[in-house]
Amino acid sequence: MAKPKVITFANQKGGVGKTTSAVSTGHHLAKEGKEVLIVDFDPQGQCFTALGGNAENCVFNMLIQQSDPRQWVRETGRESLHIIPGNRTTATAQIVMSAENRPITAVQDVLKPLYKEYDYIIFDTAPSVGGLQERAVWASDLVVLPTATEYLSSDGLIQMMTTLTGLAEKGWKGKLAGILPTFYDTQTKQSQTAITQLQEYFPDSVLTPIHRATILRECAAEGMTIFEKSPKSRAAKEYAALADYLTTL
Repeated sequence: MAKPKVITFANQKGGVGKTTSAVSTGHHLAKEGKEVLIVDFDPQGQCFTALGGNAENCVFNMLIQQSDPRQWVRETGRESLHIIPGNRTTATAQIVMSAENRPITAVQDVLKPLYKEYDYIIFDTAPSVGGLQERAVWASDLVVLPTATEYLSSDGLIQMMTTLTGLAEKGWKGKLAGILPTFYDTQTKQSQTAITQLQEYFPDSVLTPIHRATILRECAAEGMTIFEKSPKSRAAKEYAALADYLTTL
């Protein structure tokens, strides 16, 4: 098997739908017959919770011990979809990595033993700077930047674009897959204005928006993905289209 396509969902602002986007994309790809691994680099550890599991310190152990990552992979109860869960200890791992001045390739290096086992590896990252997010991006082929279509939501996006530019200058070989507008509401002027501004500032990078949907919050609370709870919903179709698009890049 060739090297997997590694996709990171990132933003410097929380509450923009990163975890929902990472989990939904991963599950759709798995449903399409791809072998998928989600790695939860966010100390909130919500990826496995969103899939009905429990947060664990697997990411911490993998990063600090630098041991075979296979022992930290967990089943999700869904065919072809696996996860390396994280929790609050992930923040400690980030501190240790920075203190030890681990190279920018640290995440890439520790995950390499898994490359031959997966078609796609998906990272959910923390809404903060501190080294781990940058190392995750460095390991990535594609980066998706979810951003809420709300007032001041662009602040974290601009910071993230600056981070990507800096990494590219250091030799990062990946690319921006696109900016993903989330919580889009056609009935509010705020959402319309936000979309217009995004398209004005980043004319070639704005992806099709994900509409605000109560059912997405219900999915997270129930440990289900949108493809399990409401596979025919608009949200399911939008996330399926996003995942399909990412396979073309």
